[in-house]
Amino acid sequence: MLSRLMSGSVRNLEREFLCTVRLLDDTEYTCTIQRDAKGQYLFDLICHHLNLLEKDYFGIRYVDPDKQRHWLEFTKSISKQMKSQPPFTMCLRVKFYPPDPAALKEEITSWLSFSHKR
Repeated sequence: MLSRLMSGSVRNLEREFLCTVRLLDDTEYTCTIQRDAKGQYLFDLICHHLNLLEKDYFGIRYVDPDKQRHWLEFTKSISKQMKSQPPFTMCLRVKFYPPDPAALKEEITSWLSFSHKR
């Protein structure tokens, strides 16, 4: 019985991994992601955590083992995009700056977009 429980735990570990996303204010958001989770799932988790509704200006960036930066593609599996082994570390970044900042509806979008330029 114990071996069956342990083998189930090992299987769960193989299907899940830890993911840490550094947010724009340098805090970190850590979560457990299913191995087959797509980038959109992680992005939605972060946006929910931040209460961010105007999502179009942001993306998730990661650095591969060759020090090349990439944007996480939301339609593809996270684990297939990452060339390193879990746990994965990524960064929330501004992908596009709004052409008319006054047109932004949410204060958090403006704050994230312009208070943390990198």
